[in-house]
Parts: sequence; structure tokens; C-alpha cells
Amino acid sequence: MSAATDLIVRYYDAIERRDLEAVLATTHPSVRFRDFLDGGEVEGLDAARDFYRRMFELAPDLDPIKIETLPGGKVRVEFQSSIHSSSGHLWSDTRQAAIYTLADGLIQGVELLGPTS
Repeated sequence: MSAATDLIVRYYDAIERRDLEAVLATTHPSVRFRDFLDGGEVEGLDAARDFYRRMFELAPDLDPIKIETLPGGKVRVEFQSSIHSSSGHLWSDTRQAAIYTLADGLIQGVELLGPTS
């Protein structure tokens, strides 16, 4: 397993466990990505901490299906995303893709590509 793939696996594992500190341990100090929860930008570790805290409240299940290393320090991930209500009702279940930009062995950027077929 490449270092990039290992990083992405650790990131998704930390999200699955709702381990905020482990997620941030995979995150570059100058991280920047679009806030797909509330709009705007997430920039820096403090903003990332707030974003992931809000995301964990939704309790999404994000299961990576395919991880592909791309040129230029990027990794493309296809994942299954499902969100349930607190009573267990399925709100959303979609296959999505994202491209992660890596720097210094950490995730510096995330581009959510949206649903895939």
C-alpha cells in the first residue's frame, strides 16, 4: 500500500470512528476545501475541526470503494455515503467521488466531485 493510500485509509477510518483528533492528524495545517455542509470555505485546522465536528453530528457512513493515486500528489476516492436519522431512517445513500490533494504526507485539499454512476 502506498503512503498516499495509507493516509486516505486512516482518514476514512478516523471518520468512521468519529475520532476528531485522528481526522485532524491526517490534515495539513494549511488545509483548504469547500464547506459542502453550510457553504463557504474551510481554511486551516481550526475551521477543519469545526467542519468535522458538524459533519459528525450528521453521523454519515463513508465507505471507500476505490482509491486511485493520481499524478501531482492527488488521490481520487470513490465512496458510498449514507446518512440515517437518529431513529435509523435512511435519508441519503449515494456513491460519490472526491479528489484529495496531499502535501507533506497530509491532506491539504478536498474536492468533492459529487455523485457517480
